[in-house]
Amino acid sequence: MRRPLTREEQDWVERTLASMSLREKIGQTMQEHAGRLPFKGNDEAALEVYMQKYPVGSFFIGGEVIQKAAGKAEEYRDWTRLLQKLSKYPLLFSGDLEFGAGSAVKSLTAFPPLLALAAADDEALAYEYGKFTALEGRAAGFTWALAPGTDLLLNWMNPVITTRCLGDDAQRAARLAGAVVRGMQEHGLAACAKHFPGDGVDYRDQHIVTTVNSLSEEEWFATYGQVSRQMIDQGVLSYMTGHIALPWIEGDVQGRNPVPATVSERITTELLRERMGFQGVVLSDALDMGGFLVWGDYEKRMLDCFNCGTDVLLWPGVEYFEIMEKAIAEGTVRMKRLDASVRRILELKVRLGLHGIDDEGRDPQAVPLLNDKLPLKLDTQARRLSRTLAERCITLVRNRGELLPLNPQTTRRVLVILLNKVTEGRKYERMNVFVDLLRARGLEVDILDEFEPLNTLRKWELSGMRWDATFAPFFLPLHGMMNTARPVGEAAKAIWAMQQAETIRPIGVSFATPYLLQDMPFLDALVNAYSLHEETVELTVKALFGEAPFQGVSPVKADPQGDYSGTRGHRHGEH
Repeated sequence: MRRPLTREEQDWVERTLASMSLREKIGQTMQEHAGRLPFKGNDEAALEVYMQKYPVGSFFIGGEVIQKAAGKAEEYRDWTRLLQKLSKYPLLFSGDLEFGAGSAVKSLTAFPPLLALAAADDEALAYEYGKFTALEGRAAGFTWALAPGTDLLLNWMNPVITTRCLGDDAQRAARLAGAVVRGMQEHGLAACAKHFPGDGVDYRDQHIVTTVNSLSEEEWFATYGQVSRQMIDQGVLSYMTGHIALPWIEGDVQGRNPVPATVSERITTELLRERMGFQGVVLSDALDMGGFLVWGDYEKRMLDCFNCGTDVLLWPGVEYFEIMEKAIAEGTVRMKRLDASVRRILELKVRLGLHGIDDEGRDPQAVPLLNDKLPLKLDTQARRLSRTLAERCITLVRNRGELLPLNPQTTRRVLVILLNKVTEGRKYERMNVFVDLLRARGLEVDILDEFEPLNTLRKWELSGMRWDATFAPFFLPLHGMMNTARPVGEAAKAIWAMQQAETIRPIGVSFATPYLLQDMPFLDALVNAYSLHEETVELTVKALFGEAPFQGVSPVKADPQGDYSGTRGHRHGEH
């Protein structure tokens, strides 16, 4: 549960609210993307002019989850300090810290993703995951993590959440997400559960279209509702609504556009606030996504988003100020409604101690950085946690005929059939690490990455080529091929080609989707590693050769032909 504010904190909130002009109140309810400012971010004079004209209440900083991490921690810390100094009121700085602070800031620690955490299924690890995200994030200037993901992977074809969630079991997701939230918020970082009312049922992408959570009311409360109750009971300070419709509460959508939560009063206010009892800050998902843009013209979209119960609009653009000023003057937005949102935002700021930011913009609660990292002891602990999770997550999903582990003494020549051609042109060089690690063991490695004509592999066999083991590694980053997480294009051709061979038994190794067996049911062995996190790749190769155990338990039904009960999986030796 959320702790009550002290009298001193309450007084600060009410004093601050009373001191604000209409434009300053409006600014509290919008979040700007720092990377989209129309000038260089370190231009102090331009920033000062900008803040006077557009007194926004929060900024998004760091790399987006669909892009690579970017920048140095010290640069972000210095930039946020400058902004705090220039701003009349304390600012919130959010980021996509979904897999540790290193998922947004290159110099900090990147953890294996949430699905890997679910495969390890350890609440103590989940708490540490949140704790070190918070310590590193706050040191770099972040005060608000747009994390953890609390969606459920109920449709194996969902192209968005794949490894960004805690699996398909509501109880496990609630337990682990609750521990992440506690770890974050007990160490100075506001958590944001997302995406209400829940992604993972639709096979489509809300970046492109309004998606639909088609569960019945009873099914929803048994799954997503269960996770939401846990988040609220844990005192999560904010919730992100998605561009996701919920037909059981909004009715039949025949003949009209589905109603996304980001404009739905029934979902945002009646369900999340009143029925579920959430009292914190409601943040919309990004308002430049297709699932929101379809709702209407700019003015209608923004006003419906605010009026449905949203407190902070994510990236509405500075035109929002004029739209809201006009709406207040005309009475289409009520002043009482605006004040309610601003009060919740100020309560979030005071809970984070931001009223203690000094005149130079310094944050007394932030751990000092040393050479762009946490002090040595804490930095060592963060990186040890990252490796521990890598050790614990690697999952042996299928192992027919005891194909794994391989014998290092007799495995000398191997074939690698690369399934990642679809990402060509995007520089995900770590995929080469898998091959490099095999060669570092002294193995002779043949690479098959051309699948025209389709019988290339069969020609190799007929020429007498033979291998002691064959690997089919797969990696497709989020939006590496928009609207899918599956092997498509050249990767699909590779799947076709390998079935024409007669002397190989491919071992699938997925560093992305856990559902490779849906498209490759003929595989006798599949290992799920969930990411190209460097230590995870290293430990995966060791596990393939019996030098490290497979400790993960599949957090989804990864094998459509296997037994599955929601928490069971395939450990080493099970098949």
